[in-house]
Amino acid sequence: MRTLILTGLILLFSYPFLIYPPLLALWAKFKRKNGELRASAAPQRVALVICALNEQGIIREKIQNSLALRYPPEKLTIVVVSDGSTDGTAEIVREYQAAGVVLLDQKTRRGKITNLNEVIPSRNEEIIVLSDANVLYHPDAVGRLVARFEDPSVGCVSGKVILTDTTPDLDTPTGHYYSVEWALQENSSAIYSMTGADGAMYALRRELFRPCPNDTLIEDFVIPMQVIAQGKRVVMEPKALGWEKGVEGRREEYRRKVRIAAGAAQGLLRGNAWPQNAPASFWFIFISHKLLRWVSPFVGVLLLVFAMLWFREPLAKITLAGMGGIILLAVIGFATGAKNRLLSGPFYFLFGEVAIAVGLLKGLTGHQAVLWAKADR
Repeated sequence: MRTLILTGLILLFSYPFLIYPPLLALWAKFKRKNGELRASAAPQRVALVICALNEQGIIREKIQNSLALRYPPEKLTIVVVSDGSTDGTAEIVREYQAAGVVLLDQKTRRGKITNLNEVIPSRNEEIIVLSDANVLYHPDAVGRLVARFEDPSVGCVSGKVILTDTTPDLDTPTGHYYSVEWALQENSSAIYSMTGADGAMYALRRELFRPCPNDTLIEDFVIPMQVIAQGKRVVMEPKALGWEKGVEGRREEYRRKVRIAAGAAQGLLRGNAWPQNAPASFWFIFISHKLLRWVSPFVGVLLLVFAMLWFREPLAKITLAGMGGIILLAVIGFATGAKNRLLSGPFYFLFGEVAIAVGLLKGLTGHQAVLWAKADR
């Protein structure tokens, strides 16, 4: 019985990281053999909504980048929401009002989701593209996103944002993590739907937007889940490219991961992060990709406790040796700042597990602030 319990915990802990990705890839490969709808690029009216907080260092470049998009200008409206900026962000945006850029200058900071709850329903464009101010788009990005809506089953499309200039401590493991995530997103899209979107670049049909509570922590998860609840799919468009400067330190990355996990816990408690009106295939994706990852730190602790209690069991000894080896490699990777995967991989994995555990606890207890402490870039 002890061996059976340990085996079950090992499988449960390793499944979302080691078993699920290749399993999903095989399923997606089979689905793709049946063919997919080839999207055309029929232009629809688009509002590109950019939320900005003290972005005077990048906002001019962002607006110029947006104006240079290869999308019919008469079909594209650029909307910038200055969320209580105290620098020159709003003044810079005003310089481009003659070019058709719309400025919504909020005098007090209210948070991204509060602004979206007001702005999106007030627009009359068919498609809303949501963008962070510090993300620069490929000229074809919006066109690539919009083209996917030729498939009537698609309600939301996420782009592919590539991080640049990430702190050397995290550059290698972060790059590997995102390459795995992009593969999971593409394969999930092929089977049915992704479980969220990249908040730096995603588009949705305006009619499908449902306002979220103003204290929602991760709207780029809750909004897509509400799209799925209405019977539509959320898919990735890998050719819709953008570039964003990566985190500058471990502390910033830790805070980001904690916030995401806290938002997940918040959504689960409220019920707006659970699959609704979705087929069994999406429940499989949601449980495998999200739910089991979120609980993995607690499964790992439980596995460690049982292995220590049942130390005489051969499988317990193997488990403790394996977990001890991962911890040792992580410590060496942390101490040396090594960039090779053998050392940086275990460190980034445990780093993420700790952040998830802390974030879930903060989300469950309501101790995560809704207003993001913006990094000083």
